[in-house]
Amino acid sequence: PKFELVQQVLADRLGGADGVSWTKPAGGYFVSLEVRPRTARRVVELADAAGVKLTPAGAPFPEGKDPLDSNIRIAPSFPAPDELEQALSVLADCVLLAADEAD
Repeated sequence: PKFELVQQVLADRLGGADGVSWTKPAGGYFVSLEVRPRTARRVVELADAAGVKLTPAGAPFPEGKDPLDSNIRIAPSFPAPDELEQALSVLADCVLLAADEAD
Protein backbone atom coordinates (compact mmCIF):
# COMPACT_ATOMS: atom_id res chain seq x y z
CA PRO A 1 0.00 0.00 0.00
CA LYS A 2 2.85 2.44 0.68
CA PHE A 3 4.27 1.98 -2.81
CA GLU A 4 0.78 2.59 -4.24
CA LEU A 5 0.61 5.77 -2.16
CA VAL A 6 3.94 6.92 -3.61
CA GLN A 7 2.61 6.37 -7.12
CA GLN A 8 -0.63 8.21 -6.36
CA VAL A 9 0.95 11.26 -4.73
CA LEU A 10 3.70 11.59 -7.33
CA ALA A 11 1.17 11.28 -10.16
CA ASP A 12 -1.18 13.82 -8.56
CA ARG A 13 1.52 16.34 -7.68
CA LEU A 14 4.21 15.83 -10.33
CA GLY A 15 2.42 14.04 -13.17
CA GLY A 16 2.73 16.94 -15.60
CA ALA A 17 6.01 18.38 -14.34
CA ASP A 18 8.64 18.87 -17.02
CA GLY A 19 11.56 16.44 -16.76
CA VAL A 20 10.16 14.49 -13.81
CA SER A 21 9.57 10.73 -13.84
CA TRP A 22 9.71 7.80 -11.46
CA THR A 23 9.82 4.04 -11.45
CA LYS A 24 7.03 1.69 -10.49
CA PRO A 25 9.03 -1.17 -8.99
CA ALA A 26 7.62 -4.69 -8.92
CA GLY A 27 9.72 -5.46 -5.86
CA GLY A 28 12.49 -4.04 -3.74
CA TYR A 29 12.58 -1.17 -1.31
CA PHE A 30 12.99 1.97 -3.42
CA VAL A 31 11.27 4.14 -5.99
CA SER A 32 13.71 5.97 -8.23
CA LEU A 33 12.65 9.58 -8.81
CA GLU A 34 14.21 11.44 -11.72
CA VAL A 35 14.05 15.22 -11.46
CA ARG A 36 15.34 17.95 -13.74
CA PRO A 37 19.10 17.75 -14.26
CA ARG A 38 21.21 19.66 -11.73
CA THR A 39 18.40 19.84 -9.16
CA ALA A 40 18.43 16.57 -7.17
CA ARG A 41 20.87 17.78 -4.51
CA ARG A 42 18.86 20.96 -4.12
CA VAL A 43 15.62 18.97 -3.75
CA VAL A 44 17.18 16.88 -0.97
CA GLU A 45 18.50 20.04 0.71
CA LEU A 46 15.10 21.76 0.58
CA ALA A 47 13.34 18.65 1.88
CA ASP A 48 15.81 18.36 4.75
CA ALA A 49 15.19 22.00 5.69
CA ALA A 50 11.46 21.20 5.75
CA GLY A 51 12.03 18.20 8.03
CA VAL A 52 11.88 15.40 5.45
CA LYS A 53 14.90 13.11 5.43
CA LEU A 54 15.70 11.51 2.08
CA THR A 55 18.49 9.28 0.89
CA PRO A 56 21.34 11.36 -0.55
CA ALA A 57 20.88 12.53 -4.13
CA GLY A 58 22.59 10.14 -6.53
CA ALA A 59 22.70 7.31 -3.96
CA PRO A 60 22.38 4.51 -6.56
CA PHE A 61 25.43 5.72 -8.49
CA PRO A 62 29.02 4.65 -7.76
CA GLU A 63 30.31 6.79 -4.88
CA GLY A 64 26.97 8.66 -5.00
CA LYS A 65 28.10 10.70 -8.01
CA ASP A 66 25.16 11.16 -10.36
CA PRO A 67 26.58 12.89 -13.45
CA LEU A 68 23.24 14.60 -14.12
CA ASP A 69 22.38 15.34 -10.46
CA SER A 70 18.86 14.13 -11.24
CA ASN A 71 18.25 10.96 -9.20
CA ILE A 72 16.61 10.65 -5.80
CA ARG A 73 15.83 7.29 -4.27
CA ILE A 74 12.63 7.16 -2.21
CA ALA A 75 12.40 4.55 0.55
CA PRO A 76 8.70 4.40 1.53
CA SER A 77 8.89 1.31 3.75
CA PHE A 78 9.74 2.98 7.05
CA PRO A 79 7.25 5.83 7.69
CA ALA A 80 3.63 5.34 8.68
CA PRO A 81 1.20 5.96 5.78
CA ASP A 82 0.03 9.36 7.05
CA GLU A 83 3.64 10.50 7.57
CA LEU A 84 4.58 9.15 4.16
CA GLU A 85 1.81 11.10 2.46
CA GLN A 86 2.95 14.31 4.17
CA ALA A 87 6.59 13.65 3.29
CA LEU A 88 5.73 12.98 -0.35
CA SER A 89 3.75 16.19 -0.52
CA VAL A 90 6.74 18.12 0.84
CA LEU A 91 9.02 16.30 -1.59
CA ALA A 92 6.80 17.29 -4.51
CA ASP A 93 6.90 20.92 -3.40
CA CYS A 94 10.69 20.74 -3.18
CA VAL A 95 10.95 19.23 -6.68
CA LEU A 96 8.87 22.07 -8.11
CA LEU A 97 10.73 24.75 -6.12
CA ALA A 98 14.15 23.47 -7.17
CA ALA A 99 13.01 23.44 -10.80
CA ASP A 100 11.78 27.03 -10.47
CA GLU A 101 15.07 28.10 -8.90
CA ALA A 102 16.98 26.50 -11.78
CA ASP A 103 15.05 28.48 -14.41
